Amino acid sequence: MTFVQLLILMGVLIGIIALYIGTMYLNDHTEIPEECREAYLEAQSCETCALSSGDKKSCGFGDTLEFIKEVTL
Repeated sequence: MTFVQLLILMGVLIGIIALYIGTMYLNDHTEIPEECREAYLEAQSCETCALSSGDKKSCGFGDTLEFIKEVTL
């Protein structure tokens, strides 16, 4: 691999990493739309998929879908 190819590869990698960091930064600073704020707050406090108290069982995918349907109705 030549020096020029190595520089191009490093430039592409740095570009991808910069794009990722920029996207994450902008995502963190984007306001939540008013019509979605209540659903967002409910989702942040949702414990449906959390592990149960010590028995290593988590809810099933169907249970999660039913819970989401109930919240959105």
